[in-house]
Amino acid sequence: MNLLNMLSGKKFADWINKARKGDKMTYYRGFLFAPNMQKYSPTQSIYEAYEHNLITLVQKKHGDFDYEYIAVRT
Repeated sequence: MNLLNMLSGKKFADWINKARKGDKMTYYRGFLFAPNMQKYSPTQSIYEAYEHNLITLVQKKHGDFDYEYIAVRT
């Protein structure tokens, strides 16, 4: 995983506290293979926000192994 493509936990927390319903944020672009097994995965705080119904998760495919992972504020 390319660490430069990841969103920091602090930046995500700042966004979720300020975002309005329908606002979107790309939290990773690339290919997440078994993200829960990766040491520096951005998905833990994202998934916790999803479990608390704060966001909806969306993917957009740009090409082979090139996905955009988006959080949408609910």
